[in-house]
Amino acid sequence: MIVSILAFFFVLGALIVIHEAGHFLMARLVGAPVEVFSVGFGKRLWGFERGGTDFRLSLIPFGGYVRIVGLGPDETDLTTDGADSEPELLARWKRGLILFGGPITNVIAAVIFVAGAFLIGVEIPTYRAEAPVVGWVEPDSPGTAAGIEVGDLVRSIDGQTMETWQDLEGSILSAGGREVHLKVLRGDATFDIALTPEKITRYGFGYSGILPPLGAKVVRLVPGAPAQKAGIEPGDVILSIDGQPVEQFYDLIRLISPRPGEELDVVVDHGGTHRSLTITPRNEGGEGKIGIAMIFPSELQQLGPVAAVGAAVTECRRMTRETFRVLGRLFTRKASLRQVSGPIDIARISGEAAKAGIHSLIWLMGVISLQLGIFNLLPIPVLDGGHLTILAFESVMRRDLSIKVKERILEVGFVALILLMVVVLFNDIVKILPESVYRMFSLG
Repeated sequence: MIVSILAFFFVLGALIVIHEAGHFLMARLVGAPVEVFSVGFGKRLWGFERGGTDFRLSLIPFGGYVRIVGLGPDETDLTTDGADSEPELLARWKRGLILFGGPITNVIAAVIFVAGAFLIGVEIPTYRAEAPVVGWVEPDSPGTAAGIEVGDLVRSIDGQTMETWQDLEGSILSAGGREVHLKVLRGDATFDIALTPEKITRYGFGYSGILPPLGAKVVRLVPGAPAQKAGIEPGDVILSIDGQPVEQFYDLIRLISPRPGEELDVVVDHGGTHRSLTITPRNEGGEGKIGIAMIFPSELQQLGPVAAVGAAVTECRRMTRETFRVLGRLFTRKASLRQVSGPIDIARISGEAAKAGIHSLIWLMGVISLQLGIFNLLPIPVLDGGHLTILAFESVMRRDLSIKVKERILEVGFVALILLMVVVLFNDIVKILPESVYRMFSLG
């Protein structure tokens, strides 16, 4: 719990400071005076003045703000004492660049963080970059009910092209409980298939039962389980069970699961030599298990500086497309609000990333920095995107709105943002409640 809280304050606090630093640097670049650069909110605890700016450390150690002279009213007017009188506004182009500076700095930081993770090394399942060919469809799953078959190539979902398994997984995850339409290539024929992924977990993620191809090579064994006792070793390839050929790992499940307690003749390829073994699956909840872990092959992508930056740009572009896709589904009520993470969720995820290692924490910071940059560009009052929208409106009108009008718009946006945060926070709390209480209060 303590690790999660500390990681949360470090991750989100650092990224907000980076965002404000973007505003500060752009203001300096265009020659706008900056009165305050504060790390944290509330009472000033310590600081120094340089170049006309009061650099300070404030009481509430979360995020920060800058107060730029001539930018007009902003969220700092609602969270600090503000100024006694509003000075003359900066030129619109200067205000636009300053407002844009925060989000674009978050995007640049996202590329840097993700590139840093690639420099350290990122473990990525190899199938996620492959074409979405169906390797297995779980029995009694939505995929089986829809008529999807092994070997099908999923070309698109709801008109959106599926180039890789990563695309397919993302689309299905965000479609829990909602019918989607797949265009599937089967041999030389193309089929349109309606699929309704089942809602699973408290995030409302979609489950289809569709899985990528997975070979029958043994990667990891459960210690003391029947497979290890029979002499199977990591690296062995299962060839057949009771004379029935095994082509994929899923064939092991199909052939072993219905036969707990029965002796099975298993043929394996051990370094080019065929070995015949006898294994008796143990009974686990009425299903036969021999203790071979289902693990998808992965590769460590540890890149040089130039390649890491290139991979980071590609990954950030992919995440940006996926973010806007999910936002579109949320606004059209085609995705569940439960899939949105608030402070509690971010704290938990940050804690898990911190425990997993520095590479996971750096990657997470890249992901959140990108989301922060995108979110701040949305045309919502209080956010940079809202200010930019007003600025664009003023440019079309060729005159500025009055300070009082802008303050009223700001206040409305602030209230709307607080209401949104209350809903997201409520969702976060509901996700950690006992199952009986969760069912009563969960949001769709």
